[in-house]
Amino acid sequence: MSHPGPRGTLDEFPLPAVLRPLLRGQKTGTLRNTRGKITKTLYLSEGRLIFATSTDPDDRLGEMLLRKGLISYRALEESVRAIKAGKRQGTLLVESGAIRSKDLVDGVTEQVQEIIYSVFQWDEGAFDFQEGELPSREVIVLRMSTADLIMEGVRRVERWTRIQRAVGGLGQQYRLAADTASTMGDMSLQKDEMDLIATIDGEMSLEEICAAARQSDFKACRTVWGLWAAGVLDRVPQDSAPGRSDKTEPHAERMRGAAVGREIEAFNELHRFLFELVSYELREKAPDFFERAFARALREEAMLFEGVSVDGAGELDSFALRRNIVSGEIARYLAGLDRLLAIEADLARELLGERKAAIINDGLLALKERQLQRAGKPS
Repeated sequence: MSHPGPRGTLDEFPLPAVLRPLLRGQKTGTLRNTRGKITKTLYLSEGRLIFATSTDPDDRLGEMLLRKGLISYRALEESVRAIKAGKRQGTLLVESGAIRSKDLVDGVTEQVQEIIYSVFQWDEGAFDFQEGELPSREVIVLRMSTADLIMEGVRRVERWTRIQRAVGGLGQQYRLAADTASTMGDMSLQKDEMDLIATIDGEMSLEEICAAARQSDFKACRTVWGLWAAGVLDRVPQDSAPGRSDKTEPHAERMRGAAVGREIEAFNELHRFLFELVSYELREKAPDFFERAFARALREEAMLFEGVSVDGAGELDSFALRRNIVSGEIARYLAGLDRLLAIEADLARELLGERKAAIINDGLLALKERQLQRAGKPS
């Protein structure tokens, strides 16, 4: 059962301003954004963006794969006919050999991201939030960093009038939010954005932030807008909770928490890949496979995996992991995460055979190399 929530116009309330209270309030429901004949719906689950759909034909999976050069015009036409027949476009493309299963997973994720990013560009239209249970049959739960989605959406805004209106005047003050460390743990921030966060000490005006930032005032203001929307910064006094202390967490602790969060996200990317392939092969036997693997890992690394659950998409609870990782033993715990992957790879070899296990291993190595490239580290 759903019930009406906030509604209004996007010219008065841009998407970041609409999303922030819904995410921080850990709301579950659908946010419909309509402009003309086009409707783009964002799905929220307990304060996280998990999926998006669009009525714009150009937002369909096949069209995106065609633009990227991954499928042919003919493959697109055949997949469109499949949609009209009530079949899933992505499934048909995989079954026909037009794309690999890995391309489908990556493609759906990118499709959803691009739909979300596109709504950040809308400066007119209407929004309507319906709070309540999600239509589970229609929603494919994707694990994406909501804070990263918001930051990237704001990064794509180029109109100064929108940025200026969002961040306020030079005298508008900002401060680090009380839960900055946990929020940053789910983010892949750029260096200049990290540098801007590191300069904020207590309450600072927008003019002071711009003066301290190592980037243009235009980019600094846009970064402030994104960090506010993502929940890293609070406006003062608008977002301040009564009785909140002016003291902020030491910079070293914030940066260490962010680094651990990025390592966990990198591991979860690998684990999701393995989880998807093993689940596809074993089907109803997959839960027993992962229970056996996790039980073995828990015996070896009890302090790391105690109280950590695995969700339906194969992602380990990042909050529980961060809670278990103490700063003096980060390297040991990261080795424990690698050990879980090794255990699962061994079990996959036993149950699926050398050939399929080799495919999984090759995929994991490719993902690790991509992660190193993103981090700017030698492979």
